[in-house]
Amino acid sequence: MQNVKKPIQLEAYLDTFSKVTLVIHADDIGESSFFVKDDTKVYPLLKLAEERGDGRLLLHMYVQEELPLGKDYFIVGSHGETYPLNTGAIVRTEEFDMRFAYDGADLGAVYTPEWTQFKVWAPTATNLRLKVWESPGAVKEYPMERGIRGEWYIKLPGDFHLKEYCYIVRVNHQTNEAVDPYAKAVTANGRRGVVMNLAKTDPENWKRAHRLPSISKTDSIIYEVHVRDFSIHPESGIQSKGKFLGFTEGGTTGPNGTVTGLDYLTSLGITHVELLPVNDFGSVDELGKYPNYNWGYDPVHYNAPEGSYSTDPIDPACRIKELKQLILALHERGLRVIFDVVYNHTYIREASSFEKIVPGYYFRYDRGGNPINGTGVGNDTASERAMMRKFMIDSVKYWATEYKVDGFRFDLMGIHDIETMNLIQKELSNINPSIFLLGEGWNMNTLLDENKKAKIDLAKNLPGISFFNDRFRDTVKGNVFTTSREGWIDGNPAQTIDLKECMTGNCNSLFLDPGQSINYIECHDNHTLWDRLSIIHPHEEEQIRRRRQRLGMAFVLLSQGVPFIHAGQEFFRTKFGDPNSYQSGDTVNRLDWMRKAHYENDVHFFRKLIQLRKNHAAFRIRFSEQIKKHVSFLENEQDGVIAYWIRSVQSIDSWKEIIVLFNQTLEERTVKLPGETKWIIAVEGDRINEAGLYKLDEPLITVSPLSFTIVFLPS
Repeated sequence: MQNVKKPIQLEAYLDTFSKVTLVIHADDIGESSFFVKDDTKVYPLLKLAEERGDGRLLLHMYVQEELPLGKDYFIVGSHGETYPLNTGAIVRTEEFDMRFAYDGADLGAVYTPEWTQFKVWAPTATNLRLKVWESPGAVKEYPMERGIRGEWYIKLPGDFHLKEYCYIVRVNHQTNEAVDPYAKAVTANGRRGVVMNLAKTDPENWKRAHRLPSISKTDSIIYEVHVRDFSIHPESGIQSKGKFLGFTEGGTTGPNGTVTGLDYLTSLGITHVELLPVNDFGSVDELGKYPNYNWGYDPVHYNAPEGSYSTDPIDPACRIKELKQLILALHERGLRVIFDVVYNHTYIREASSFEKIVPGYYFRYDRGGNPINGTGVGNDTASERAMMRKFMIDSVKYWATEYKVDGFRFDLMGIHDIETMNLIQKELSNINPSIFLLGEGWNMNTLLDENKKAKIDLAKNLPGISFFNDRFRDTVKGNVFTTSREGWIDGNPAQTIDLKECMTGNCNSLFLDPGQSINYIECHDNHTLWDRLSIIHPHEEEQIRRRRQRLGMAFVLLSQGVPFIHAGQEFFRTKFGDPNSYQSGDTVNRLDWMRKAHYENDVHFFRKLIQLRKNHAAFRIRFSEQIKKHVSFLENEQDGVIAYWIRSVQSIDSWKEIIVLFNQTLEERTVKLPGETKWIIAVEGDRINEAGLYKLDEPLITVSPLSFTIVFLPS
């Protein structure tokens, strides 16, 4: 054999149980041979194919017998030089899942006062030890046993409550210290897992608390709020500012005696409070005297609460108990709780427990072995793989049972696959039949077949899950990615046809039923509606701008589907023009209770409009067949007016017929109403009276500029 110069650099990856790829950073290596060895055996390597380009040589090779996992393997070259053989694409094969996927319900630390079992899934690891801090100055390591599905376990006698622990994992020829991905409690900043007797974290009355009565999706009204934003304003009147406990304080008031906090949430008439991420996230220093700000879409530990929202992040039990106190306080007021969950990516892939324990498995990669970045944050998790799917299901089931959470909002749900999302819905429905699942169904540029993505275009394949309806949003207010495209409330008549479809729950196109449509015009993302209107109409009087926003909120609350409100939207929340305030701090993001006091009349009108929706089932139709039967639009509309007609609903409503007239123009519009019957005005301008403001003498109605009017016929 011809002698050749040793390659400058060689990387070796096991891509199946018998195939190896050598990545050689050189254009040519002459006639070289390679073989694989472990501590007892040698495996000859035979070449299948080679690829050249970009100064690299890729050799695709195979062995004639399988390489069993759980050993350290080396590639040996012609001159005896050795290189570590790491697990590569093998962990992303179907065969890998078939051999090693573990279906037990006991991953993580399973605690009893007499013993604790620790179990972690790590089929590619060659050694695994449990590291326990038995006291502040005493650390002990325990060797763990490997099971047939690649799970490692140990059962230790004694009471391990509040003991800190982690795993020492030998994988790919290096040793990693990793926090248990199933950890239910963590130390400050999530540096270690903590064994927890969860019964000791239950607040008083927790076990007696029961789930709230079931309601349909279209009976729901969702209110989205960030934990810190809710109470951090200096005039919120809330003592536990920026904390979970800020949601538990009743009787709080702000400027001019305005009602704030928990009492304010209760007064609105909403049914669900959706919290931006409350699981442990990585961008905020929990020990900082003045914690920095973030929305929390950078998850580190998925099953443990965020410490910066607790009154004592050093105490691992404190954050758990205080989050439960938040949930209990809302439940006692008849408010359900939705968690915003972020399973589509991790904060930092390389530093995540997933990557440290089973490198390359939990994420999506391209053919060249590079991480896919459909999320825009550097990594996409792979929900289609058995153990990532299992992790997601186990995680939401844990929150739903241990914390009694009533729903989940899936961030960037289009990253996930349909099968996983349907399994989640099935499993959670067994726990709580009225569980509310919703998500962002954007079509993300990830490595997943188009027909498998849990995206809005395939909503009919996900019958139990609701979607943020961007068609509704963009039709009412204009495209969020450009201020040059105006919405219907800005006076754009081109949106009229699309808006009618949206008002009927998009049941003729996107959705199986109106409960799948999350109707919104504002959320934590992008400009607030007030700021957008300020950009599009910079010289407009405030009164006119308020009318536009009221018009938009009326579409949200009166259309078929599920209303979704961004906290503070009802008092014209501003972020001072910031379109992406995820780390912009309290001054930009906090709920301004002074502003709420200033716009008290608008808040009162908003509250009465919610009550009107709740009192009239005609605005909350559950089935698409009923919408097609009862909902239409007047044909003799004038330019700039939509006349939304709900007919023959006496079987479900105290009003026989309803017409809601929306005027997008800056002028009055007069519309002829059907029939000769005297219609009754229920909403006009700033006034709402369900018993009727007055009767019309003739079937003509004049609608004020930039406003909506509701007329009805009693049953």
